[in-house]
Amino acid sequence: MKKIIIFFALVFPFISAAQSKNYRLYGHVYTVDNLTYTGYITWGKSNMYWIDLFRADKPNNPYTHYFKSEERLIFRNNGQDSPIPPTHLFSCRFGNIKSIQPLSNSKAELEIKDGNTIQLNRGNYNDIGTAIGIYSPDNTYATIRWDKITKVEFCSPDNDSIAPEKNQPICGIIKTDQGIYKGFITWDKDEKTAEATLDGQSQNGYRNLPFEVIQKITKNGNGCKVVLKNGKEYDMWGTNDVNTANRGIIVNMPNIGRVTIPWKNFEIFEATDIQDINILSYEDFGQPQRIYGEVTTRKGETYNGYMAYDLDEAMNFEILDGNNDNIIYEIPFKFVSSIEPKNYKYSFVTLTKGGSLSLGDSPDVNNENSGMLVFPDTGIPTYIPWKAVSYTHLTLPTIR
Repeated sequence: MKKIIIFFALVFPFISAAQSKNYRLYGHVYTVDNLTYTGYITWGKSNMYWIDLFRADKPNNPYTHYFKSEERLIFRNNGQDSPIPPTHLFSCRFGNIKSIQPLSNSKAELEIKDGNTIQLNRGNYNDIGTAIGIYSPDNTYATIRWDKITKVEFCSPDNDSIAPEKNQPICGIIKTDQGIYKGFITWDKDEKTAEATLDGQSQNGYRNLPFEVIQKITKNGNGCKVVLKNGKEYDMWGTNDVNTANRGIIVNMPNIGRVTIPWKNFEIFEATDIQDINILSYEDFGQPQRIYGEVTTRKGETYNGYMAYDLDEAMNFEILDGNNDNIIYEIPFKFVSSIEPKNYKYSFVTLTKGGSLSLGDSPDVNNENSGMLVFPDTGIPTYIPWKAVSYTHLTLPTIR
């Protein structure tokens, strides 16, 4: 297992970063007072990069009308059986979004880059109903309440725009007992900018060390050994930044997806420069595409066409979720090549660049999957229950 996941970090070539402003959220915020704010955006408390995830609930399942009660199908979700396909979480990167319009304190209309819109509910996440922060060109900062927003439109920054010096990402490599991951780091599910501090007791008193001065953090018993870029070293303990109370470390990898690593799997953090990470600008996300491919059944039948995977994900910017033991993976379908169910709990997933791993503990990859609708070029769609699926290969549609 370790060998496979190390491949994630090493297979992708890293290129020099574009100007630092290109990876930051940017756009126009229109208000009920007929004011327009333009600049670099912080969505809620912590979303500020194009590769950050926007999350909300889908209010209904759009594929319900393909099923009739007399078919007596049963769908399983969260341990419960129902004759109706379940509703699901919506998740995508901010770089795939064109605009967001508030409909109420708990509802919003999200427009993707091809102009299609999706109505969403807040659900268990705070991305709907939150305040928006924006750095204007004169480097002033404004916070705009959700109920004051008419619409937020995302776009690339102007050529002459100046990005704020604050909120530079923590960039680095995380080594775990399962492998290596490289990208933007969120420490303790909270600290994600270079000016954030690693706090803890040390032999010389309490320390607040900004991540921008840290070169290496190594787990050491119920604490950590910290090495600074100037060579100084500290043993630190006594806080959830550096002991077993740590809530987990997130690594956001631009061309793979993101992983959440529990403290018990963490071993070492090593800082890298942003130029060592293949960052993504707003343009790099391109136009969304429908998920297309071939499904092979256990009886050897094959079905080709556009598909609704798990009767839920139909676009390549949506997210495949799953766990590899304790590590949580969130991978855009754009980076998924194939999915092969192995048993009631796990599927074997290969990526477009050749990496592969087993994922489980999620309806996307276990026996709570609602199955697939495959839409051929002509004719009616075919429904394939998950238990009948042998292999799913995702490709681009053939141009006719």
